[in-house]
Amino acid sequence: MATCMTGDGKSALFIVPILAHLEISTHPAMYPAFLVKSQPVVMVITPTKGLPTSLVHTIAEAEAFGISGFSYCHEHISEYCIDQINLEALICKCRSWSLICVDPEHLASPEWCHIIYHEMFCSNLTEFVVDKSHLIGSWGSSGFRPQFEHIGAFIKGCLPAAIPVVVTTATCASGTETSRKTIIHVSTIPEAYVIFEYLWDHIPQQYLCLCCIWMYHSVCLDAYNKEMFDCIDLDPYLQVVIGTPAIRQGINRCKVLDSIFYHFPSSLNGFVQGESIDMTTAKSKKKTKKKKD
Repeated sequence: MATCMTGDGKSALFIVPILAHLEISTHPAMYPAFLVKSQPVVMVITPTKGLPTSLVHTIAEAEAFGISGFSYCHEHISEYCIDQINLEALICKCRSWSLICVDPEHLASPEWCHIIYHEMFCSNLTEFVVDKSHLIGSWGSSGFRPQFEHIGAFIKGCLPAAIPVVVTTATCASGTETSRKTIIHVSTIPEAYVIFEYLWDHIPQQYLCLCCIWMYHSVCLDAYNKEMFDCIDLDPYLQVVIGTPAIRQGINRCKVLDSIFYHFPSSLNGFVQGESIDMTTAKSKKKTKKKKD
């Protein structure tokens, strides 16, 4: 199990093994004792729509090394169905993607039972990763996402014993940039719109409201949410993102320095995931307070 802050490099735990297998497969004679997989595939079980988007975006930077990623979600499944392409067969061949993100609900589907037992896929499966493992208990046992509790049964009943299982969790990283970005955490989508409307009414007229405030929730299009991720790091005008609980799960953006909770989280895990105020800033505030005293 790996526990470290968002942005500390947990994704390397499943990217590096892929690179290692690809490199060794090109020079097998140099590593005769290594059981190499010529078309390595890593499965990552992810809790939200935004996290696979972030992971696939990270993987895209490694395409030059022959690594590609795919999010197995409703939108992409529908696209392949419309084009009459057998997605299950593509995955089993292990030629299209090196990393495949799957949510717990799809993991429990008959399609993935067929895929995991396919000889070609099984022989190339390099690693099975469960990301944001702290949600298994809180989301699974509460009935919010009951399939979370069946991940362990899938590992024990379907996954070959030789496949390494990696479980990861994280806290938000402290930032070091001077241009501050703030995330306002809300519990529901209606709350997000209430706060958006409030901020809209109070932003000075010289600022463009649509550039200053963005929202993140499941109803937003994937393209919109992906653009929001990029704007956090690249757009100097973006100041505030209003997000539902999904934004706390693995959104790795270094310029997010402040987190504000509209309601205090129902669990300590929820608070730790959302808390991202920079420790340097906190120390600076303490020093300022001492000077005033």
